Amino acid sequence: MKKTSLLLCLFASYLFFTNCASSTIGIAASNRPLPNIPYETVKSVEKNFSWFSFDIGIFGIPTTTPPADHVIQSLMEGEDADAVVNIRYWNDKSVFGPVTRHRFGIKGDLVKFTAQQSPATTKGKK
Repeated sequence: MKKTSLLLCLFASYLFFTNCASSTIGIAASNRPLPNIPYETVKSVEKNFSWFSFDIGIFGIPTTTPPADHVIQSLMEGEDADAVVNIRYWNDKSVFGPVTRHRFGIKGDLVKFTAQQSPATTKGKK
């Protein structure tokens, strides 16, 4: 009995710790690091997408991979921009029996880097 309860506890712990999701799902505030790079905002953009999963109890099987990285790239399509900054997102899900519809919305600002002046050279000075 002790061995069975220990195995059951270990299995439940395994399921709990391996199926946890991060609250930010790996989305950063910018799709490109911008340390001390001057830029100007081109425009604000927004995109929504959804995917489905098949859920039975605590087990869920997604029908497709969530396309978060593709959506950030599609925000820049057709625009003359270098990066997306100030990324904000929301998500929700609707359950219809064993099928769950996940929706994900993302907003951000498209920016264009401004021309930088080249630093002065100091060759020949000692």
